[in-house]
Amino acid sequence: MNVDHRFTQTQKQYAADDLETMSEAKRYQAHVFDLLRPYIGSSVLEVGCGIGTTSLRLAEIADRLVCIEPNLNCVSRARAALDGNPKISLRICHLEECDRGELIQQRFDTIVCVNVLEHIEDDIQALTVFRELVAPTRGRVLIFVPAVQAAYGPLDAALGHHRRYSKPSLRAAFAAAGLELDTLRYTNPIGLLGWMYNAHISKTIEHTSGQLRLFEQLVAPWALPLDRLIPPPIGLSLFAVGRAPIAAA
Repeated sequence: MNVDHRFTQTQKQYAADDLETMSEAKRYQAHVFDLLRPYIGSSVLEVGCGIGTTSLRLAEIADRLVCIEPNLNCVSRARAALDGNPKISLRICHLEECDRGELIQQRFDTIVCVNVLEHIEDDIQALTVFRELVAPTRGRVLIFVPAVQAAYGPLDAALGHHRRYSKPSLRAAFAAAGLELDTLRYTNPIGLLGWMYNAHISKTIEHTSGQLRLFEQLVAPWALPLDRLIPPPIGLSLFAVGRAPIAAA
């Protein structure tokens, strides 16, 4: 049965369970982080840390990491992974519930938002907040989101996705929020084929360990390195790097 978690996603265990399944995709997770790595600074805000899969990698590079996560089911698992790391502080709230003035004072040089922006109904407002929080001129906003609206299916709705993006739509969202784009690229075209199959043929509402193992063993070893060398013309996801304009300083 199809489910729609777009407006109830932070109350459900579904999100945490799905992130646990996705954490099994080690090569894919490493690929995503390799896209982020060149832009990660010393003071990082991670918006929507989930169960902490990306957080642990960020803390290996950053001097300080502030994580925000509103889903209590995810938080319980994130705490198990992150508690005890002196670099990391975890805040249990929505972004809009945070003390914006206090966050601005922290002068983050990097904001990381991986597979989260699509969950936010007003994505432009979220990007606008990112622009206000990131340090002008030197700060970077790193966004990783699902791509190709034609691939939207039951799994997207179950995950709480309000949309999937294209280069024009994500570029327009950045512009509306006052962020300048430095990088915008698709990634994982093979994964897009699998997602289209799930969206329009199998109509599944969950990631399965079997599908992930198939991707990890047969596709990831050759497709993901090639992806990093030659940016594909289309893909399952979009990666963007933005910054506050110099005038904002």
